[in-house]
Amino acid sequence: MQKMNLHVCALALLLFGSIATVRGRAVDLVDDSNDVDNSIEAEEEKPRNRAFEADWLKFTKTPPTKLQQADGATIEIVCEMMGSQVPSIQWVVGHLPRSELDDLDSNQVAEEAPSAIVRVRSSHIIDHVLSEARTYTCVGRTGSKTIYASTVVHPPRSSRLTPEKTYPGAQKPRIIYTEKTHLDLMGSNIQLPCRVHARPRAEVTWLNNENKEIVQGHRHRVLPNGDLLISDIKWEDMGNYKCIARNVVGKDTADTFVYPVLNEED
Repeated sequence: MQKMNLHVCALALLLFGSIATVRGRAVDLVDDSNDVDNSIEAEEEKPRNRAFEADWLKFTKTPPTKLQQADGATIEIVCEMMGSQVPSIQWVVGHLPRSELDDLDSNQVAEEAPSAIVRVRSSHIIDHVLSEARTYTCVGRTGSKTIYASTVVHPPRSSRLTPEKTYPGAQKPRIIYTEKTHLDLMGSNIQLPCRVHARPRAEVTWLNNENKEIVQGHRHRVLPNGDLLISDIKWEDMGNYKCIARNVVGKDTADTFVYPVLNEED
């Protein structure tokens, strides 16, 4: 029954997220100009004995195939995916062969959450002038499953063959790594990420599912890196949690919906 509940929830989340697939690969529905599926799915290893019979991971938003940088413009490339356990996303700058992408060591710490279903969002910020075209690859991984998609960013025509330089001055916060949805069994410990790109450094606060600021307690803790740790999740923890990042220039927010699932084996 536990497996059935989790699979039904996964199906509902996938349908709710409007994931379109063609022959098992994702199609970007957000950017109408991007009619090419640039996602790649690596070979899957044999499944292990966990809550799911096999690892699974699907794009809910693939980054565009190509972008053109404008003079003085900051570019944000967005990548979203959903999968079993807690998928991790990292960005690779420059072209790498497929074999190296498949074997790439993740710079995200993998969480032990065999019963979780998570939709994660990551963005890569380009806050400097490019002097040449460059490839940025979103690499997602969960368990034995790896998928990735690349974007080629072309520099402004006026800046080609000139030294690259970072834009000066302060920058408003941008939340670059967060989860859109986190589903797990009651009694689990979950960690909701909120990673921020900002200059100067941003202050991070969280609002709970009653829209009240979270204070440090025995079950709710805001970690030094901005993540929210919820211990021993209960049914009353279900709802929307909001991360707020502020600095002197401005603020950014991101929402995560937490859904505790009853473990019928208890």
